[in-house]
Amino acid sequence: MKNFLGKIFLLRREADPSWPQWKRTVYHLYPPVLLSCAGFCMGLALLVLAVGPYSKRTLLGYLAHWEIVAFNTIPVILLALLFYGLTGKAWSAFLCGGGICLGFSLGNYFKLQFRDDPLYFEDMLNLREAQAMAGGGHYQLFIDAQIITAVFCLLLGGVLLWMLAPGKAKGWKLRLPAPAVAVAAAACIAPLYLDADIYNSIANFERLNQWSATQNYISRGFLYPFFHSVADFVETPPAGYSQAKAQNLLSAYQDAGIPADRKINVIAIMREAYADFSRYGIEGLDPAAYQLYHQLEAESYTGDLVTNIFAGGTIDTERCFLTGNYQLKNFRGSANSYLWYFRSQGYTVEGSHPYYQWFYNRQNINGYIGFERYRFLEGDYEKLTQAILPEDSILYPEVYKDFQANKDTGKPYFSFVLNVQSHGPYSTSGYEWMTHLTGDYSDACKSAVNHYLSSITEGDAELMKLVEQLRADPEPVVLVTFGDHLPWMGDGNVFYEEMGMDIDPGTDEGFYTHYSTRYLIWANDAAKTLLGHDVAGEGPAISPCYLMNLVFQQMGWEGPAYLQAMDDFMEVFPIATTNNRYRVDGVLTSEIPEERRELFQNFQYLQHYWRHEFLYGGLLSGKT
Repeated sequence: MKNFLGKIFLLRREADPSWPQWKRTVYHLYPPVLLSCAGFCMGLALLVLAVGPYSKRTLLGYLAHWEIVAFNTIPVILLALLFYGLTGKAWSAFLCGGGICLGFSLGNYFKLQFRDDPLYFEDMLNLREAQAMAGGGHYQLFIDAQIITAVFCLLLGGVLLWMLAPGKAKGWKLRLPAPAVAVAAAACIAPLYLDADIYNSIANFERLNQWSATQNYISRGFLYPFFHSVADFVETPPAGYSQAKAQNLLSAYQDAGIPADRKINVIAIMREAYADFSRYGIEGLDPAAYQLYHQLEAESYTGDLVTNIFAGGTIDTERCFLTGNYQLKNFRGSANSYLWYFRSQGYTVEGSHPYYQWFYNRQNINGYIGFERYRFLEGDYEKLTQAILPEDSILYPEVYKDFQANKDTGKPYFSFVLNVQSHGPYSTSGYEWMTHLTGDYSDACKSAVNHYLSSITEGDAELMKLVEQLRADPEPVVLVTFGDHLPWMGDGNVFYEEMGMDIDPGTDEGFYTHYSTRYLIWANDAAKTLLGHDVAGEGPAISPCYLMNLVFQQMGWEGPAYLQAMDDFMEVFPIATTNNRYRVDGVLTSEIPEERRELFQNFQYLQHYWRHEFLYGGLLSGKT
């Protein structure tokens, strides 16, 4: 037997024509079978990267669930078999298939390390952004034991296959069965990967928190949740949805125009990673860092904005505010938004973001959701500064200039602005001259926090200059400003831990801290006179999809039918997140109560309809 195996499997590179058929069959089946075993082992090895910065003991939890093992190894096996059909060589097919899976796993690993955010299928649309952030020095790639282990396993598998299955399958008749089996298997099991019930029933929470969106994801490894996220990328209607039902819900409301004598100008500024750390009792943090912001809050209508995101994903908060969606769609054409409503009311609708126009595809999507003009770094702000992340001292004066220039049109004005100066990560060295945070912290922590707060205080100073210009302006104007998410604070959120901040989304307090920023709505004297009331006080904690509702309420505007419907839903579901957490009738919950399920279903129907049925086609054709 040893001699037989040696001659057939270890020494021979081609089948002997004199062999009987059964021996030839065994010979030709041997490489793809061995390749499948190698793919299985590589899938197990990649689970080393799936845990990211979390406890390595999570690996044992993976192995205790055969479903997690199966769903994470099958893609490697099938991809390797597919490449076997192309190359005919087991070792090269393994290196190609395993290498691709390793590449995606590394992308997920670094994303977890840098931003505590896993890799989703939809992120494939943002590869250019990821390359820019990594290549621009924002994050420093590294090699550690987990990466070395995964790469070593790939190389070892390739070498062993080269030694144990050195032959090459010649001709399509010998190569076709392997990829044919792979394609057929993929078609059969794809629905299992996308099935939400199966996905929710499989998880490893032994050392992970199910209420953390990131930890919930990695509780199933990486390849399984990555392929499952295709279901979120290709949105399906909620159960029981029909266009007629949604239209009937919306028909209960009628679009209302903005009265001609109350067309107040609106400037909305979303501030990158802006968070008020003085709220959390951090020892050694000087609250004076937020003095100017607190002054502005004291004369504004303010509240908590409970976002879907943490330390990254800016466009989620941005587009939820502008469109009224609580979860985003994949924008590939004209989409409903409040911007189209403003345009229908005769407003100029424009804005600024002094960064690359291709970032998150804003140069296209901003047009899809209704912007008439948008200013970016290319050909614009790059002429005003050499900074990689242009300063607020450049941005805010331009915002006021655009506001002033619009007066010549005689049209009311809406502008949405996103700054970039305060974008992370923040330097972990060179903080000695900064005193925003002092105390018994690591130098890296003090440096990152001090650099962050220095950027924030500089931005506050520039924002207050804009506020004073608007205060003195004779035109009525309302300023809306809010943060998109909490800032990056060390790989694996280590600096949050040092500062003693509870960001555990499994507790009510931790959830609110993890996802909350602040919003404020401020009006100049001319606007207050026109409105007949002060825009001040504490507002409710809401999701970004409702922030425009609060703006309209402060203005005394009824608004479009969709916004009016959202007013009613906001009374019951002021917080609706994509992390399966909701605030229903004042109670934070992970499950909609029985008595509110029908209403929440209507909310989902209306949301789906609004995302997919474009209602402002007349504006695109030049009609109003």
